[in-house]
Amino acid sequence: MSLVVRTPNWLGDLVMAFPALSMLFEKYPRMILWSHPRVSGLIPVFFPSIRIHTDERIRSGDITTLLLMTDSFRSAFQGFLSRIPNRIGYRRDMRGILLTEAIDPPPDRSHHHSLDYERLAVAAGATGKPITPMPAVDAEGRPHTAYFAGARYGSAKMWPCFRELAQMIYSAGGLPSVFYGSPEEEPVLRELSSDLPLCEVRTDLTLPQLVSHLLRAELAVGNDSGGVHVSALLGTPTVTIFGSTSSRWTAPLGRFTSAVNTNRQCSPCFKPECPFGQPLCLNDISAEEVFFACMRLMETVSDE
Repeated sequence: MSLVVRTPNWLGDLVMAFPALSMLFEKYPRMILWSHPRVSGLIPVFFPSIRIHTDERIRSGDITTLLLMTDSFRSAFQGFLSRIPNRIGYRRDMRGILLTEAIDPPPDRSHHHSLDYERLAVAAGATGKPITPMPAVDAEGRPHTAYFAGARYGSAKMWPCFRELAQMIYSAGGLPSVFYGSPEEEPVLRELSSDLPLCEVRTDLTLPQLVSHLLRAELAVGNDSGGVHVSALLGTPTVTIFGSTSSRWTAPLGRFTSAVNTNRQCSPCFKPECPFGQPLCLNDISAEEVFFACMRLMETVSDE
């Protein structure tokens, strides 16, 4: 069987799919990954020998099977137009008729999302165990604390106290602070980080460059966003702040990770914007609470 896998379109989801992709790669070393250009640059860092396709359409050629890790109707329709004979994916968003093997989606979000991708991998014939891939780039830059204060999903994921936290962490350890994000997030990140000592904003990095810089991070702190998933994958001690989303479902996978959750009953709502006008769930989480979570995690690391 020749296989093409339509990978998730968002950075965090792509990282959560890496264990499933490792299972598939063991079974199908010549598979092709059909990836969104926004995130495709991360794949060669961890799977340097896999072929990548980034166009909106793909020709069937000698491909016999398409595995959809995306959930949208649009991606299933694109797969249908490719005329690939076998098309596997979850039966959701009214797209079951476009699939030749439609799998019932999970009933809820009470498990980790990576297991959903592993289930798809098994449906495509994978039999091995998931592994954590190693990066094929060298570390670059100086030791620092990494911050991911943005969230392209929406403001309901954006914790408002990063400035206070960065001041506390700098006072405790003296490491420079680096706020990472996309070019669209630069104004927000510069406002959050203004007047902080030894601080810089990096929104100009490719994904391989981001990985190289994160290999030198001593600690990473962020909203539930793609950056924290990358840092956790690299083994960087990572603290993630959850408001509208669930740590049970999308906590970063890694050896040294910690999640800070709200006590609000309305969380998780999984909405990009708070229906109350501001993310009350995140406003309840203080800078001191996140700081102590960071210190506890660093103590765990030092005890290893």
